[in-house]
Amino acid sequence: MSVKNADLADLIAITLNDLPKQEFEVGWDNQDYEFCRIYQNERVQIDGGPNIERKVMLDNTGNARYRRLFDTDEPTVGDVMHTITVPWTQIGTNYSWDKVEILRNKNSAKGFIDLMKVRRTDGLWSLANLIEERAWKTPDTATDDLYPYGVPYYLTPYTDTSGTINSSAGFLGKAVKFQNAAYSYTCAGIDANAEAKWRNYAAIYTAVDNALLKAFRLAFMYTSFKAPLFVNDPSNKKTAAKRIYTDFDTAAQLMDLADQKDDNHTGKDVLSNLTVDSGGLCYVNRLPVVGIAQLNGASLTPIYTVDFTKFIPFVQDGYWMEEGEPMTDRGQHTTFTVYLDGSHNNLCLNRRTCGFIMHKAA
Repeated sequence: MSVKNADLADLIAITLNDLPKQEFEVGWDNQDYEFCRIYQNERVQIDGGPNIERKVMLDNTGNARYRRLFDTDEPTVGDVMHTITVPWTQIGTNYSWDKVEILRNKNSAKGFIDLMKVRRTDGLWSLANLIEERAWKTPDTATDDLYPYGVPYYLTPYTDTSGTINSSAGFLGKAVKFQNAAYSYTCAGIDANAEAKWRNYAAIYTAVDNALLKAFRLAFMYTSFKAPLFVNDPSNKKTAAKRIYTDFDTAAQLMDLADQKDDNHTGKDVLSNLTVDSGGLCYVNRLPVVGIAQLNGASLTPIYTVDFTKFIPFVQDGYWMEEGEPMTDRGQHTTFTVYLDGSHNNLCLNRRTCGFIMHKAA
């Protein structure tokens, strides 16, 4: 007796919706899928539209002044608002089965479930790798709207479009370097060369030592802005984590430095009293340091500090990790495919407060 494709599609859909736990090992590519975790736990959902947009006021008109009695005022109004613009990017994956595979396993519940689990894990693994890879990159070109704006897009060590690398400390990160090695002052629709307050803080370090800790402390102080008490802060009081990201070797050096400063050793300590937990390899200024595989071998050995109250992963409401129904195609009529899709990007509300980059000299 023949089996209709519609029946097999229903069987796939029902099984995917209620996959029992099946145990098998996977050779994951990343030690910590940090941005997959962020998109899962800390994302912000918004409705669609052609772009993700937010407003930022980078300067004031300068109307305040001291005056003497009977002085006259000359009120002025300036255009002080700028629009941060980030395009939506679409991401997706898929996984498939042939009709014959399904028929060979459909009478064995365990075999069929194993088949579903393996194929779905295969598709999602690829998606997770892609999210992590692009989170630590800039788009390919200045006009690229295919790939999202990763951390290096907003936190850059480059001071001009000639690729000059910051050699001091301050709000000097202006130019974005794209994957094709071109540079642009325009970041999320705002010209950082024209707007001094649309630049990120950058500082150099030579080694993981006390001088680096001092540079960290200065960076934390310089990038911590608060509204005056008599001004109602119009920004969103969102609460989110702040973390430090770097390559594995630098993270290990930070652990060594932390251990050198630990005076609480006991007789049972083996080489070190510094413990490693899931929150971070060690802590700087009470922030966890997370080792990122994609930063191993990165130019200038960057240490990124990211504040997720200002660096926000946006996803489109109703279109994130949307898993479709099993589909067949006229060209492959015996193949069933499930597509999983989403739309997202990263938006920085304020480059001066979203974090900073510590890096080595050119």
